[in-house]
Amino acid sequence: MYNVNDTICAISSASVTPGCVCRSIIRISGPDTFGVLGKVFTGEQPTRQGVFTGTIDAADGLVIDADVYTFFTPSSYTGDDLAELHFFAAGDVVQLVLTKILEHTRLAGAGEFTLRAYLNGKMDLSQAEAVAGIIESSNMFQLDAAEKLLAGRLCKTIGAAREEILDTLSLIEAGMDFSDEEDVRFISHEKAAEDIGSIRERLENILSGAIHYEAMIDLPSAAFAGVPNAGKSSLINALLGHERSIISDRTGTTRDVLSGVLELNDCRCTVFDCAGLTANADAADILDQLVQQAATEAINIAELVLFCVDMSKDDYTDDLEILGDLKVRQVILIGTKSDLVGESELAEKQSQLGEMFNAEIIMTSAARQIGIDELKAAIGSRLIKQLSALTEADGRIAVNQRHRDIVTNSVKSLNDAADQAVTGNEELAAMFLRNAYEELAGLEKEDVDEAILDRVFSRFCIGK
Repeated sequence: MYNVNDTICAISSASVTPGCVCRSIIRISGPDTFGVLGKVFTGEQPTRQGVFTGTIDAADGLVIDADVYTFFTPSSYTGDDLAELHFFAAGDVVQLVLTKILEHTRLAGAGEFTLRAYLNGKMDLSQAEAVAGIIESSNMFQLDAAEKLLAGRLCKTIGAAREEILDTLSLIEAGMDFSDEEDVRFISHEKAAEDIGSIRERLENILSGAIHYEAMIDLPSAAFAGVPNAGKSSLINALLGHERSIISDRTGTTRDVLSGVLELNDCRCTVFDCAGLTANADAADILDQLVQQAATEAINIAELVLFCVDMSKDDYTDDLEILGDLKVRQVILIGTKSDLVGESELAEKQSQLGEMFNAEIIMTSAARQIGIDELKAAIGSRLIKQLSALTEADGRIAVNQRHRDIVTNSVKSLNDAADQAVTGNEELAAMFLRNAYEELAGLEKEDVDEAILDRVFSRFCIGK
């Protein structure tokens, strides 16, 4: 771990694009913050929290205007003295300023500013994880999940549960202290089991009703499916704007699951190009069976399936059978190769396919770039609808895998404690209650070892 007594600095703004001049921020924090500031900043020296105007001598003869925002301990993000230099400059100049500051301090490590905030009690560990999530978020729903985590509702809920565990534990242990001298019970066996069950139920509700944070951070996925030579690969290439998949008139060109990242108006998603599915896969050779298995697995894990049907053909028996066999919730029906259908027949063919598949069909042509924007809008709309369902309930608590593991282990200990309490085995009930209490402590600050901190903060970028 880092030495928290050092004064640290880092660029806390986005990288400046070459050839551009942008507003940049360099952050300094630690016990010698204002001593370091006095060596690089000329102007009114801060004696209070506020904003001060002056200049920075970046190099010989290169003086730039700057504002400095000052925050004194403990009223800062890190809990230590903190200053931020704000100035407009090109990327090379920003590096010159940083180099000058580094003569008097050291470069911050990944996430070190937030680590200090955590160590100084400015936020709990789950909130620190939320800061990383906010930085990583690529759409409004990922951001919403991270903000819910940052709001601290998880640790408030867990803190209340720990208090109740402690209350029940103290009553059980008080009764144990008097058990040898007189028949004194501070809580009955039934009442203890009932109270423990109530705490356990509240924790179980967190697991069942929470926003699964990883699901929001990972890009949602859409899988292209259909019979061989349905035009899936050509359509993916048209959507991505480059040739990600090999295309050919030969059936079965795609043998593996290929992926790419599709940029939409409101979010990004991963798209899978899967091998064509066949109705008689069981009769295929071993290689074909493996290809079909890989395609089916990719389709099953996708949030959205884009089922492609060739509008230029007449027989859709295999298409209907394969679509009926897919165990997916969300499907968009896409008519491909619409340029091969005569204009006079196009509307009739669209209506015919809509009735046949009992779904609205989006007509596309990769060759003529027809329906590409409409398809992108449909994909984005469906994915956003699914993502919003995860975050629409304001009362939901955002949790990640580490949180779920801790709560799950605590629930198990509470279940064991309730079983022991109802049978009158107070010593074992107390032991399991202590286990549950200590397990939940890992969500906040107590008993968190260095390995966990390294794992949490290693995902941060420098400057945050």
